[in-house]
Amino acid sequence: MYRLLPWALLLIALFPSVWFAFSARELPQLGAHGEDSHYYNAALSLAEGRGYRATSVPGEPRLTRFPPGLPSLAAPFVYNRTVLSLLLWLLAPCSLALVFFWGRQQGLSHTAAAWICVPLGAFPGFVQASANMLPDLLALTLVFATVYVVEQDSRGAALLGALAGVAAYLTSDTLWPGLCAVGVYLVWRRRYLQAALFALLLLAAVLGWTSFVRVHADPTAEGLLRWYLGGPPSLRWSHFALDGRTAAFAGVLVSAAWWLTRRRQLSAYVCFAVVSAATLPFAESNQTILLLLLLPLPLAAIATLPYHAVVLGLAALGCLPSVSTAVADLQRHRKFHPVRSQAYFWIDANTPASAQFLATNDALLHAVTRRHGFNPRNLPSPTALAWQTGLDYLLATPLDPPTYQAAVRADPFYETVYEHDGVLIRRRR
Repeated sequence: MYRLLPWALLLIALFPSVWFAFSARELPQLGAHGEDSHYYNAALSLAEGRGYRATSVPGEPRLTRFPPGLPSLAAPFVYNRTVLSLLLWLLAPCSLALVFFWGRQQGLSHTAAAWICVPLGAFPGFVQASANMLPDLLALTLVFATVYVVEQDSRGAALLGALAGVAAYLTSDTLWPGLCAVGVYLVWRRRYLQAALFALLLLAAVLGWTSFVRVHADPTAEGLLRWYLGGPPSLRWSHFALDGRTAAFAGVLVSAAWWLTRRRQLSAYVCFAVVSAATLPFAESNQTILLLLLLPLPLAAIATLPYHAVVLGLAALGCLPSVSTAVADLQRHRKFHPVRSQAYFWIDANTPASAQFLATNDALLHAVTRRHGFNPRNLPSPTALAWQTGLDYLLATPLDPPTYQAAVRADPFYETVYEHDGVLIRRRR
């Protein structure tokens, strides 16, 4: 009976994501995270053969904000949201399985390795990514595929690890420092040929993506255009932000030190985690994707402690209320869906094809109506920027921030042409 415990724990670890993914099987919350609808639009653009573009933006420029890993994976399934949601959820068991096998590879027992997966599977970021068009779980899967495979001392394994590392970088280009650390780890292990192969393929991917960004991005873009055309967020080595990211870095360092003390062996993932965590205080954004990728290290360190089952079990239970909240929020989006669809139908029937909007879910607006526009992105005076940019319409919904709704309602340069169940559309006078 005891031998079945690890497999039972892995099934328990999958339960929160199964619950959420089944509730979101038609992706009614698409666009709730802002970036997810842009990944969806990029996948549509690839599926339609138009290339990798930010199709919601006027002029439909090349998309330089995100690398093309997730949209490329989703492109064949983008026309069927139910199939797409299943594809996104399948990344959950894949990533948990790789974390489990990595734990076994590092010397943990079957039960201890399975316990790592229980709070990881209940972590809010993990659950949200299991049914949202977000790259987090794909990156987690590819990173652990990389670190697991490169531990195998063979040229074939090194090639597979390098390909997984390239795919991880093309899923989230913020991972390059940690992936470089994996190459350094191979050098430290005196596996020079494998390190050269890993470095060569990763360098080719970095040069290819950065060249694409340099050719198509516009670093001088300001206002509403900046987020779309300014290129991906970068590291600012001259600025150190003392905030929660610094605390996460400290936590990873402590976990790595404890892990090395207990296991007495350096691993590729520890190198990846320490170097990646060191970049957090210098990042332009919160880098939430990295927080999920770093979480297995402190969980593995806890798994080496006595009574780790109690600690990790309580951590998983502590995450469950957030899963329930996410499901409730999902139902709120589902109830709003008919109202939004009615507004989009009005836009399709009553506005010219060339109309440009200011809307918080601009990518989904374009996916449904083919109208272009911009997201206010919490910029000061977004409606004034919309007027200066020459946008034709302002769109506000009950799901938008109250400050944005108030700004749209109070703007003197736009007149109301549609208002129903909290959805407000105003036209340029």
